[in-house]
This record gives sequence, structure tokens and C-alpha cells, in this order.
Amino acid sequence: MEQQIVHATVGRVRFRVPRLRWDANYAELVVQLLESLAIVERVRLNRQAATVVVEYQPHLLAANTIHDALSRCFSQATVATPQPCPPTAAPADAIALEDYEAQVEADARLETDWERLGLPLVALGVSLLSVPFELPFVVVGAAVLASAWPWFQRVGHQVSQGHPPNVDLLDSLWIGLHTANGQFLAPALKTAMVGVRADVRDRHRRQQLHAYPSVLMEHYQHLTVERGQVPLTIESQQLQAGDIFWLQPGELVPADGKVLVGIAEIEPAHFALSRQVMVVRPGDSLNAGSQVITGQLQVQATRTGWQTRLGLITDLLHTEPVYDSALAHQQGEFARHAVLPTLALSAALWFSTGAYGPAIAPLQFDFGSGVQLSLRTVLLSAQVFAVQQGVYLPTAGTLEYLAQLNCLIIDGRSGIPDLLGCQRLIQTLRRIGIATYVVHPEAHTVPMEGATDLTSDRLSDLQCYLQGKQYRVGWLSFGEACSCPLDQWLPIRWAPSTFTPNAKVVVLLDPEWAALSRGIALARDALERTYQNVALITLPNLAVTFGGMFLGLHPVVNVVTNNVTAFMAEFLHGDAPQFRTELLPSRPAPSLPTTQHARPSIPQLAFAP
Repeated sequence: MEQQIVHATVGRVRFRVPRLRWDANYAELVVQLLESLAIVERVRLNRQAATVVVEYQPHLLAANTIHDALSRCFSQATVATPQPCPPTAAPADAIALEDYEAQVEADARLETDWERLGLPLVALGVSLLSVPFELPFVVVGAAVLASAWPWFQRVGHQVSQGHPPNVDLLDSLWIGLHTANGQFLAPALKTAMVGVRADVRDRHRRQQLHAYPSVLMEHYQHLTVERGQVPLTIESQQLQAGDIFWLQPGELVPADGKVLVGIAEIEPAHFALSRQVMVVRPGDSLNAGSQVITGQLQVQATRTGWQTRLGLITDLLHTEPVYDSALAHQQGEFARHAVLPTLALSAALWFSTGAYGPAIAPLQFDFGSGVQLSLRTVLLSAQVFAVQQGVYLPTAGTLEYLAQLNCLIIDGRSGIPDLLGCQRLIQTLRRIGIATYVVHPEAHTVPMEGATDLTSDRLSDLQCYLQGKQYRVGWLSFGEACSCPLDQWLPIRWAPSTFTPNAKVVVLLDPEWAALSRGIALARDALERTYQNVALITLPNLAVTFGGMFLGLHPVVNVVTNNVTAFMAEFLHGDAPQFRTELLPSRPAPSLPTTQHARPSIPQLAFAP
């Protein structure tokens, strides 16, 4: 092995690896594999010195076992490559209105600190020193305009592509007019504060994307499995649902699965809600990325690769599928239609008052950041939290639809598992005002209390009724095929063995009825937080903008208010890791019959005689 331990203390070990100095890809993979170990707390890479420092939890495993596990990462990195993310199913028009300040581009290149902060900080420093040192107007103005180059560049791109004007045009005019008038501090402060926010956001994103889990690496280790009572030696990416394998102390769990034999202590994966060591026994579930501390386990894989919880979370963090919601489209359409009226208002104030300050104030109306920052933070955090709770919400649109659900149809024609759990869910949904219908294959079935029972021949009548009421309907189906009859309804699948990541289908990852109620609760909570963030940004912005128009409020106050509220919404209130998972009553539930004999006994449906 080319790596060697040059220094080791309790909880910390330093490796020297000459290859790190000249192979950047190898260095990146080494860090990703080391960070994927559940016991590892921190990894620091110094390519110039060709060293890697790993900090880990020393009390969980013996030192030699830990060092062996760390050393394996270096050899695995010589052949491992990250698997590409599954293709996204989001439509091409799912992106909301883009503006530089909100930075909504999910696939934007991560910029360096100098690109984000260099020119803005220089411009801010020059503007602060311009008065005491009597710096030339041209020098200060050029520095301020150079710091605002991203806005001007985006406006030029919009014009060259023939797109209608957007918020960037308002920001560019505001910066340019203030600079031309000799008011350098406000535009310089704006570019600097926006740059700081973007830099903090990028650092957070780098940290999320850097911890690429080893279970999503190709060719990173070999496993001995039993498949159909036949022993096989395979590479980890070839693991399939149903394969049986053994795990030893220090090894990572390569897939989601069930414990068949053995008792062991497990250190949960980094994405888990709790990092406390837990004991697992036969029948318990294991998640990919966890690490065996003591004991031995025989495990049967249930989901592998991108379909594991760790894979789904990684995909969500990489693709950020949060711009397909109705809220995003409404915000985008509002902003597109508000740009020209805002310009007209500014021109009207100029011609009617002749005052420079009130005329330029409307250009600071914030039409974009509130919704977009909430989509980027609140809804993405909610999607990750939902996977941790056993519910996969592939896009923000599915989360929004689930939060606004009026009706749930349970397709019981192939049987309903756990009737008691189903009955509890129906009662819970009834308390919060969601009507439930159960489709049975025959007329003579055991009725579900609190739900409306109907047979397959009456399904078309139910569709007509619900479409007439414009209800938001969820269709819960069992088995491997999704049988949702209408495209506008939300398909919900019950613990399928395989599914397509990014497809707009809610997936209950475990056969548990309570998971659906938890998913509805956290979706409602996330949507409520999004609206709160919009108010947190919009209302102060309107106040300081009107203050500039009618009270002569200094533009620096506007800049500080806008950026402070945006920072609070994005980093303090937006990125909360916990959401409400208990449903709260929202409105009186409709009165539903508990039995079904003749068609007139279902008052919700307008059946033809």
C-alpha cells in the first residue's frame, strides 16, 4: 500500500499518500470514501504535503480495526468512481424566475471565494474610503460597477436571448443610477452582502455534495452474497434486493435491509436523525451507510444503490428538484408581469416630483428572493426529512400537492395489508378533513369505518364527482404497478420493491400506514414555513421601499433590511432540520357512512339514477 500512517493519537490519525499530490480525482474520492464512514467525524486534506488527517470516534471500535477500515478507503479509491445521478423527471419549465440575488440555478457552478467576494469587498472598501481620502469619482464608480458585473451580465444575456425583462434589470438600474449619482455606499454594500450570502450558501452546498456515500460508488469493494441459495462474489454496485450477506465489525452496510441473524451495535449513517449507537436484532431494519461496531449480522438487502434512503437523500441534494411547484410558477409569473409596472411607477414618480430618491426607490421591490430561497432551503430540507421519516417526495410539486390533499382513494382491489393500521389512518385523516374512499373488488366486503366503500364499477362516477369538486386527490395503490387512473391525481405507492427515483410518485419506503400521515404533516408544515419566509422577506421590503418613496429613507437601510431578512429566511428559519410529523385538525371532517348497501347511501357522489 502506498499510504502510511505518520502519526496517530486517540481519535486522530494522519496518513501520508504521495499520490494525493498529483492526482486530484484520487484525492477527491479518498475524501469522499473516508467521510462516508459513519465513525469518521472530520477529514482534512493537504495535497501540497500529500497528507490526510482523519478525526474519528475512538470509543466505538478498536484502533487497529479503525485504521484498517480507513486504509481500505485508499485502495478502494484507486478503482472507485461515483455513480451518476438518476435522470431527473422534472419538466424543462420547472425553474421559477431566475435572478442573480436568489441564485436559483440548481446546476450552477460553485464559484471561488474571490469570484463571489473579491470585487464586492474591494468596491465596499473603496466606497468607504472615498470621502476621507477624496478618491476620484471614476475610480470609485468603476469599482462599484465592476462588483455588479454579474447583474449586468445576466441582463445582457436576457436581452440577447430575446427574453422579457426580469428582476435583474431592476437591480442593475438601481445600482447603475446610484453609482452615476455618486451614492456609492448603497450599491457597494448590496453587492458585498449578496456575495457573502452566496458564499455561505456555496460553502454549505459544498459540504453537502462532498460527502458522496461509498455505497453509491462503482467498483469500490467486493461482497460475498447468497442469491437464490447460490454463493456469489460480486462488486457492491451489483447487489440486488433479496441478496443475503454477512457483516463484520468495522464494515459499512452496503444497502437497506433486514437483519436475519445476529445481534450487533450499529453506528447510524451521517444522514440519520440520531447518531446514537443502537442495537439491532433479527427483524430490525438497517440503512445503507451505517457501520457495524460490535457483533456479526446476516442481512437481506431490500433496496440498493439510488433506491436506498442514503441514495435518495444524496440525489435530492445534488439535483435540488424544488422548482416545479405551483408556488414557484405563481411567483415567477407575478415577477415577470411586475417588472414593467415597476419601471413605469419609477418613471411616473420622477416626472411628477422631479426627486431622484423617491423615483429610484421602487426599483428595490423584491419580487423573487422570498419564494426562491424558501424553495431552496425549506422545501429541500423537508424532502430530505421526509426520506428520513420513510416517505420519498421526489419534487417540491409532489410535496405541495400532498400538503393540499382533500381526498385519499385506497385501491384495495388487490388486498389491503394491515387492516388495523389502515383503519387508524382513515380515522386520522377524517379528523383533519381529508375524505377517504376505499375501492373493493366485490360488493360484499368488510366496511372501513370512517371511509366510503365502493366497488370498481362505481370508480368512474367517483372520478367525475371529484373532478367536478376540483379536489386534490391522492391514489394509494399496492403491488409493483401504479394504477392511478388520472394524471392530475397524486400517485402514492405502498413500499414497492423497486421504483424510479425522480418520478413524480410519492413512495412509502416501508409498509407502514403511519408514514403517510407523517408525510402529510411535514408537507403542510414545510408549506407553512415557506409562506412565513415569504412574509419575512416581503413585508419589510415593502416597508423600506415605501419609506424611500415617501419618507426619504436612505437606500442603505433598504439594502441592510433586504439582506438581513433574506439571511434569516435562508439560514436561520429556512434550513431547520425538524418538521412537524403529527397531523393537527384543520377543519370539520365530512360525515361519511360506515356501511354501504345501495348506491344512494353515499352522499358525496352525484350518481345518475
